[in-house]
Amino acid sequence: MEINKKQKQQILIRYLNIYLLKKDLKMKNVLRNIVNRIEKNHNISIKQYNSIVKFIERERPFKDLNRDQIYRFFEPLIQTKDRKVVTDGSNLNEFLK
Repeated sequence: MEINKKQKQQILIRYLNIYLLKKDLKMKNVLRNIVNRIEKNHNISIKQYNSIVKFIERERPFKDLNRDQIYRFFEPLIQTKDRKVVTDGSNLNEFLK
């Protein structure tokens, strides 16, 4: 059974809410911000993902996966910066003759 983006959002929110209940956690603001972004159907940044993957990898469903596999699972929720190629129409053809 394929898990869609909405289900992945719900999975991540569920774990983040569990982490938010921990009284000694020092990064609650980061977690709240991530939850808010996901609830608004926005993607999270790679930096935000990297800050939570250390928690996620300890959870039972992800315990047997490596970080790359976990990343691929949550990839639809992660904002990737597309490289933009800026061209002005010129090229090096005249110099390479």
